[in-house]
Amino acid sequence: MFKIVGSLSLIAGLRFFGLFVVMPVLALYAISLDANNMTLIGLAISSYAISQIIFQIPFGILGDKYSKRNVIAMGLVIFIIGSLICAFASSVEMIIIGRIVQGAGAIGSVVSAKITDLIKEEKRGKAMAFMGVAIFISFILAMIIGPSVGMRYGVDKLFLLTALLSFFAIILLYAIVPKAPHLEYTIDTNKKMYLNILKNKNIMILNISVLLQKFLMTFAFTIIPITLVHHLGMLEKDIWKVFGISAIIGLLALIPAMIIAEKYKKPKAIILIAIIFFAIAYMLMGFGDLRDKLIIFSIGVVLFFSAFCIHEPLLQNLASKYPKMQEKSLSLGIFTTFGYLGSFLGGVVGGKLFEKIDFIYISVIIAIFVLCWFILFIFLNNPSLQENIYMKLKIIPKNLDNINAISGVIESYINKSENLLVVKYNNKKIKKEILEEKIRLELQ
Repeated sequence: MFKIVGSLSLIAGLRFFGLFVVMPVLALYAISLDANNMTLIGLAISSYAISQIIFQIPFGILGDKYSKRNVIAMGLVIFIIGSLICAFASSVEMIIIGRIVQGAGAIGSVVSAKITDLIKEEKRGKAMAFMGVAIFISFILAMIIGPSVGMRYGVDKLFLLTALLSFFAIILLYAIVPKAPHLEYTIDTNKKMYLNILKNKNIMILNISVLLQKFLMTFAFTIIPITLVHHLGMLEKDIWKVFGISAIIGLLALIPAMIIAEKYKKPKAIILIAIIFFAIAYMLMGFGDLRDKLIIFSIGVVLFFSAFCIHEPLLQNLASKYPKMQEKSLSLGIFTTFGYLGSFLGGVVGGKLFEKIDFIYISVIIAIFVLCWFILFIFLNNPSLQENIYMKLKIIPKNLDNINAISGVIESYINKSENLLVVKYNNKKIKKEILEEKIRLELQ
């Protein structure tokens, strides 16, 4: 498992680093390129999300139909092209174009789906947690390297660095990541999958949650550096300290949160606590800006990144639990699309609000929306009721309709590469021993 998860986590981490290494300094860089309003600055930060919204679902569909490895590689090549456009841009408008091209390499959902193909569901939480740790190590490095290198050598060098790292990720993809097993599903992929996904209450709650989370994240990257430098008097070369310390504390907060979420099966409770952290964080940042108190503002930034670091892997893990196996790439594509819609709105709408309204009033509005989000998330069903049975097959059955008809069975599919029958069931509706006996009778 370590080889598979480690290599995919490194690929995801490198791409995450490439997207985020410029985030702490991009608002200030846009100002240096004569961006004369917050809308353009917000677009420079969030425009990558426009093409992510457009291409996330098509990439998810391609990932379901063709080799996920090739689809991931194609996305990385597109990301390299966008990075090079940004590196040689001489205006904020060219930065926006380059960021849009970067976003067209929409492989986030395909990487997650690749892990679900290769890792058993019982170990998937640990795999997602491992990937979360890898991503947030890259996040910490991005928060430190971005401001320190970008302010000293130029933000264009950061874009060249992201292109180089993406090329390395492609080499790693083909050198280490194995092909996915051949899976045969219980139903054929068809248009009903869209309706099944959009009608699933739990999936839609998670979609709305990731939209709000990413809105708060992109808005934070728009306003934090500007507030630190232009409102609170911090030197540009010192903002890495706030971002770096916040990211490190966020990673430290993630570790116990993941232990509680996975070991004690309390992901919902942890996410609800983190949602409250978001509201408190924005209130502290708004109050710190109002009173010109750098320490209060910085505490708000630390609390924000703690909430964000906890949310990111937990939401991603939950999003992979509710859809059926043959729907995962598409469902995760929709989930990630909602996330990038939030990223886009956070940069553009958030930037416009910051231009027109005092930050303290924005923080109150955000706190009200976060409270509504908290209430919505309470209605998410507990995923811990789902378990899997794995059975070796001597003869592969022609269909699995009789097994799917057993009360308590959620879905079943066959891993042809390993001659393995996988049955997901609700452990409150049927006991494992009884289900195993019924499956054996059906297979005779």
